[in-house]
Amino acid sequence: MTRDLRCIRAMEPRMSSSCGEIYLMAKGLSVRFLAIILAGSLPACSLLPGTGPRSDDVNANATAGIRSTASLPYALVDVSADTIGFLSQPNLVTFKGTFSDRRPKQLQVVGVGDFLNISIFEAQPGGLFTPGTASGARPGNFVDVPVQEVDQEGNIHVPYAGSIPAAGRTIPAIQDTIVERLRNRAIEPQVVVSLNQQHSNIVSVLGDVNTPGALPLNSSGERLLQVIARAGGPKFEAIESYVTLQRDGRRAKVLLSRVVHDPSENIFVRARDVVFVTRESPTFTALGALNQNVFGFNSEIPFDVETLTLAQALGKSGGLNDQQSDPSEVYVYRYEDRPFLNKLGVDTTRFIYDRIPTIYRLNLRDPSGMLLASGFQMRTKDVMYVANARVVDYYKLLTLINNTTTTVRNVNSAVHEIAAPLN
Repeated sequence: MTRDLRCIRAMEPRMSSSCGEIYLMAKGLSVRFLAIILAGSLPACSLLPGTGPRSDDVNANATAGIRSTASLPYALVDVSADTIGFLSQPNLVTFKGTFSDRRPKQLQVVGVGDFLNISIFEAQPGGLFTPGTASGARPGNFVDVPVQEVDQEGNIHVPYAGSIPAAGRTIPAIQDTIVERLRNRAIEPQVVVSLNQQHSNIVSVLGDVNTPGALPLNSSGERLLQVIARAGGPKFEAIESYVTLQRDGRRAKVLLSRVVHDPSENIFVRARDVVFVTRESPTFTALGALNQNVFGFNSEIPFDVETLTLAQALGKSGGLNDQQSDPSEVYVYRYEDRPFLNKLGVDTTRFIYDRIPTIYRLNLRDPSGMLLASGFQMRTKDVMYVANARVVDYYKLLTLINNTTTTVRNVNSAVHEIAAPLN
């Protein structure tokens, strides 16, 4: 008894030590004093098992200010009647919103590197391009000019017509220019120009399609789904494939299933567009006190639909664990753009970057909480976390005390059994 009290007095200055240090210092105590020491040292123990941050830690770091002890500053937003109006709208990037040019189709023009067929007709034999009847005229008063390539200056060259500007012009316009140049030389000339090889009006379709490559555009105009079909179609399901369109330094990434179901997203492609199809199934990560994690399932869960609500995400995760979770502490982690947080009323002036770490908090103890969860839209790569109830830590401590005292008791029994024959 006296030795136990001496040990306790020696430990008093170090009561703020970690649980591991306390345990090492308490090895010499009896079972009853060891239980007292562990129970009194609960606030100092930070090594108890857990699945993530406690709700007190989340709240403390958020209210302590942006430049707090947290390793990464974040904004804490409550999902409530004031914010659900913004959070219930899917933050979807769209082709029609990114690319403002909504003309039905692009007028096809000739470009540098294209090859043109040129045929020149005259009204009767004996003209500039057709032989006379006396020399054995062939049927048809026309001549085919050798295939002409549009040079780097954007011109083609036609005999007796000289250099004809072609790049950036339509085929009818080129025909009219050649006719005008030959009007005083040939007999009522008529000109037919057609594309032989097209290298300027192309669109590149790459990625997870069956036959990727550069495709020449038809003069009738083609939409996204048409050029993807001409590239052999996607390798994977539409719900698992994203379409990225790059044009004039801008880019947008849209789920292929949305392009299929929303005709306004199936926009016309333009020359030199790049269409990249990638397999990237939208997923979210479910952590914390959820039945799915208790049963040992994978914590990364696919959407399987184009849009997913928080209520659906909870259902996919098996729901909250009744023995472990705190329904008032449901969190969703993501990065938000500064303008969006400004709409929610968050003071973003203290954040340095435009992509701001954000934690959304939902209280499911509130009767309206599930209705709010049914409106909250999840995004791909979101992290959903459900905190443990505070009483869970006490259960863990009691288990630790019970296991420790049992171990000490067994060691004492073993020592007495070994020492008994010596006495």
